[in-house]
Amino acid sequence: MSYIAPILFALGIWWFSTVLMMWRSKRAQPRCHRTMAVMTGLAGAGLAAIWLTRDWNSDAGAYLAFLGGLSLWAWHEMSYFLAFVTGPRPAACPPGVSGAQRFWLGVKASLWHELAVVATAAALAWLTWDHVNAFGAITFMVLWIMRWSAKLNIYLGVRNLHEEFWPDHLRYLGSYVHTAPMNALFPVSMIGGGLAVAFMVQQAVQAGGSALAPLVQTGWMLVATLMSLAMLEHLLMFLQVSDEKLWRFATGTEPVPAGPELTVELTPGQGS
Repeated sequence: MSYIAPILFALGIWWFSTVLMMWRSKRAQPRCHRTMAVMTGLAGAGLAAIWLTRDWNSDAGAYLAFLGGLSLWAWHEMSYFLAFVTGPRPAACPPGVSGAQRFWLGVKASLWHELAVVATAAALAWLTWDHVNAFGAITFMVLWIMRWSAKLNIYLGVRNLHEEFWPDHLRYLGSYVHTAPMNALFPVSMIGGGLAVAFMVQQAVQAGGSALAPLVQTGWMLVATLMSLAMLEHLLMFLQVSDEKLWRFATGTEPVPAGPELTVELTPGQGS
């Protein structure tokens, strides 16, 4: 098979879905029920797709399961961006707290969201267990693991916080993080992600000629592309480059001249 089609498909869906979510989250008011109703419908369709295709041995099954995993992830993201599912303390970090306390308060700011993600991952694992097509669950779990990695890196300190992409009602999250040229977790995240991509590509290549080849090759290349994009997003947090041109028309932000004065140290209590 050609590996180009799933790679291009994953790239296109990633870009389109990211633009759409940025555009809507920047323009919708908190607790916008109309937007959340649409996302809930998409998530329901995604869950149905994962259930219906869990025994499909075809590239179509891989594509549909992949879209199902993405739609469920998008529901969780939008439910957080629109302040429907956040945490018991969705507020700024008070000034002067210790690092450990700041971390715990940050967890409480999004605890219900994180627990909902864990519950969904567990449900998808149960739904697809012992079935040939588990790529919906795998897609969701890759997004979950890489998002946790990104959040921990941001907490420990990154060079670019990309605050311009945050909805206004979530700018209090900037009080929990700070800028830094590097942190100890970043190399671990990149090495782990690279090994995961290598494993996924290996699984796709080794499946050639087998009875499950159409499903396995397409599914693993879709997920490997998604993992590679997540690693790129990690890398952009530490490079002195801006990716705002990719998303400016979605966020409505104006370009800001680059300069050393833009890299500032955030202290507890500051906005993002």
